[in-house]
Formats: sequence, structure tokens, C-alpha cells
Amino acid sequence: MTPKHIAIAGCGFTGTSTFYQLIDQYPVEQITIFESTGEFGPGYPYRADDCQDYMLNNTNDSLCLVPGNRRAFLSWLETKPAYAGKVDPRGHLPRSVFGEFLREAFEATRLSAAVKGIKVRLVPHEAKSIAELPDGRVQITWSDGGTIADAALLTTGRSPDHDPYPSPPAESGALYIANHIRTDAFDHIAADATVHVLGASLSAYDVINRLFSEDTGCRFVEKADGQLTFVPDGNDRHVVLCSRSGRLKTLQSRSPMRIERHHLTPDALTQVSGKGQVSLQDVKIAVHAEASEHQVSLQADAVFSPYEGCETEEQVNERAGHLLAKAIDDASGQAGENFLVDLFSDAQIDLWAGWAAQILSPDAAAHYRTDIESAFLSYFAPCPISTAQKLLALHRAGRLTVRRGARDIVFNQAEDSYQIGHAFGADRAKILVNTTGKLVRDVESTKQPALVQSLVNAGLLSRDDHGLGASVDMITYRSNGARNIYVANMMLWGPGFFTSSAFMMALVAEQVVKTMFSTENQKASPQLETI
Repeated sequence: MTPKHIAIAGCGFTGTSTFYQLIDQYPVEQITIFESTGEFGPGYPYRADDCQDYMLNNTNDSLCLVPGNRRAFLSWLETKPAYAGKVDPRGHLPRSVFGEFLREAFEATRLSAAVKGIKVRLVPHEAKSIAELPDGRVQITWSDGGTIADAALLTTGRSPDHDPYPSPPAESGALYIANHIRTDAFDHIAADATVHVLGASLSAYDVINRLFSEDTGCRFVEKADGQLTFVPDGNDRHVVLCSRSGRLKTLQSRSPMRIERHHLTPDALTQVSGKGQVSLQDVKIAVHAEASEHQVSLQADAVFSPYEGCETEEQVNERAGHLLAKAIDDASGQAGENFLVDLFSDAQIDLWAGWAAQILSPDAAAHYRTDIESAFLSYFAPCPISTAQKLLALHRAGRLTVRRGARDIVFNQAEDSYQIGHAFGADRAKILVNTTGKLVRDVESTKQPALVQSLVNAGLLSRDDHGLGASVDMITYRSNGARNIYVANMMLWGPGFFTSSAFMMALVAEQVVKTMFSTENQKASPQLETI
């Protein structure tokens, strides 16, 4: 039966993309959309009232709403007097600007729905439960109501936070910031404070940008050679970046290399393995083969052991500065110098499809998750050159220090501070910011919201084999155990490869709505269509 009424639980980027695709292309008659914040469109990372120093890590010319037009955001910017003719296509803007784009896209889609006579009901509440009725329809309830739809899609976005670190006592002089999103806690940090930041992800870079924003009085001045120099002007802060590996992000290429892949594809890997499932060694060989064909020499030690030979914390910090400078040079230089970033960007659809098709052996998949993923994501989710230039300027000014081997973080009441163990000793921290992004990905955890717990209790949702997300048919994105409930959010991290990319989630949304309205509603292909 062709669905007439679709429910969407959660309306950030993926919900908005799904909404647009349904109105634009499909014979739907009614759509009910839930959004607990009451703000439809922007979602968790892109809200207008968040810090303007939190930057988009994707370039302006690569942000989309639907996968067929990756320049949608850039085209929208050109319609705005504040940006028209002033925006660098390969540059980066505050995340809130993309949120404004999503908000307008949502409202424009509502208008289109009204013109077409499609009923849209907005529920500014959290969906509390989902159940499937005997006829296959889906019943959804919230705090003071309920509705029945033909199909439901979970686009609820972020998983619950998992915070393993204690907050200081109320009377303490220490400060702990567990989440840097939508908080004014940074406004109370002194201008001469030392701030320890756990993690070295894009979120950690957000925090550094905020601590040294123009609003604090400091400046970054470009020198004749193009490098930035830090001018404090009263901002005497110091940041200590603490992570397990000390690994810093690679950067998005200013001029990406043209990639023609022949080896790093699901078909090629499967054929080479000759055994149906692929090992990580097979993948490594394929990457080196691609490098060879593109006349690039790879140094594996630099990828997996960037601090090899460093015997003191001073040597680690010095090496971090060299690595940061090299990453900037590689991303800013000629095509090919930033090969791995360009290769993995080009291969993202195939990487997703290969993981979804489970071409890696179970042992290889487990090994990747535990030992390789964090290193790989530094290339697959790189940061803007502009952010790295600021970090390098801070490092050279002695305002940024890198620690590796972070472990055993405890609050010492006697010293009224946190103790952070690292590879060469321990630091005392009066101000601690956690950007490690630890989330509760086990869908069967009691920490999950009521909606997820209701699905689990009804047998409509279960954990995947890795315990990192939901068990989902990765061809249709239907939850295993359900008939008309689909999943398109961070729960796909377990069965999927990487789900924080707007482009990839737009592809998932596209596949979900195609499945919903397929005449046979059957599995069509294990690979997402290449754009």
C-alpha cells in the first residue's frame, strides 16, 4: 500500500531533508513532524543562538539539502546581500549560518506543501512512544496526544551523552564544562586562565576558537608569508589539548586532487580478496595501490604513529607543532599533497556501501572499530585550514600545548582540581572541558530516551552486532523487527560507516523515501546511488 501519512521524529538536517524530498517528489497526503525543541530545521549543531565561533567543517560549496545538488548552500548564500559575492566557495562559515539555510528550507517546504494541498502537522514536543498496529500502521504518542501514520522515520539525531567524569562540588573553585553546545559557561572563564580540553576532535577545535575569539579582545594577524600571528590584547589564556593519541586533525584541501579510483571500491576489494570478505590488509594494499597510480608516496608511520620517537612531553608538543604546520602546507599546496583526505572524500559513498554490505570480515570490522577508526576519522572528517592556522599561531605563541596518552581523569578534592594522567606524568586542571563526544550508542541502554526504549520494549528496535547502534537493514534502512519504521540518525553508526556527514545523511533520507514508495517495497541494491 502506498503510504499517505508519514511521521518524522526529529527535525534537524535529516528530518528537513526527508521533509523536502517527500513534498518535492512523492504522492504523500499528510506529514506529521515532531521536534522537541520546537525549532524546526536547524537541529542540534546549527542553532542560531549558539556560538558564532563554531565553524562548519565542510566547505561552503559542499553543503546540500538533497544529494543531487551539493552546492545548494552556496547558491543560497549568493541570494543574501550579506554574503553575495563575498563568500569563498572553499571557505567555512559559522554553523549557525547553515542553520539559517535549513530554517528557510523548512519554511519554503511548508509553503510548497500548502500549494500542493499536502497537510503538514508540526508537533513541538518529544515523541514518547512508537508501536506498530496489526495492519502495519504506526502509532506515535507524545505528552498530550497521539497520531497514526502509515510509516515513521527516526531522525532524532544525537544520542544521549555519556559523561564519565564527575563535576566538582558546588563550593569548588574548579569548573567543569561537559558540553560546549549552547552554554554560557565560557563567559565566566578568566582572561588569564589555563583550560584543559579533553579530546582533539572538531569539537575541541570549536572550544579553542571560542576561547580565543575576537570577542575576547585577541586578534590573529596575517603576515606577509600568509601565516597568522597571535596578538593577545589582554587575552592571556592557555589551552592544554589532552587526548589518548595526541593525534591532530588533517585538513580539507584548498584544491582537491582529481581522484580516479580503481582499487578502493567494494567490487575491486571483494575480487582481490578472493574469499568473499575483506581484511584490513586488503584495504591497506588498495589504498597504497591508489596512491601509486596517482604518483603519491605514502608514509604509513606518519599516519598511525605520528609521535614515534618522542620521549618527553616537550618533544610531543614540539612534534605536534611540526605536524600542524605540515598539514596546513599539504592542504594549501599543490594537488596530491593531501592525498588521503582527497581519496577518502572521493570514496565516501563506496566506503559506506562496503561497510553496509559487510564486506569486511567480523574480526576486521571489530579491529577497525577499536584500533583504527579514530586515526581514520582524522582524514575522513578533516577540519578547515583557517582553524588549523589559528591553532598553529597559538602553538607558536606558547598558548596551545598538546598532551598525548590522556587517562585516569579524577577530581582531587584536597587540591580542588582535576588530575589528568598522560604519557609522561600528570597535569592539574582547575578548568576542564570535555569534548570527547562520548555518547550512549547502545540502543538497549536505559539511558536512551522514552521513544527508543518504547521501540526496544516492543521488539521493534535492537542493538547491532557491534553494540554501537541499531540493528538496521542497511539497504532499506528499515529497523530489523519492524515493518514500517525506518532509522536515519546516529544509531546508524554501528551498522554504518560514518553518519556525521550531511551529504551521507541526505543520501540515506533519499533511499528511505524511495523504499517507502517503491511499488514492491523491496530491497533494490546494496549500494547507494552515486551522484
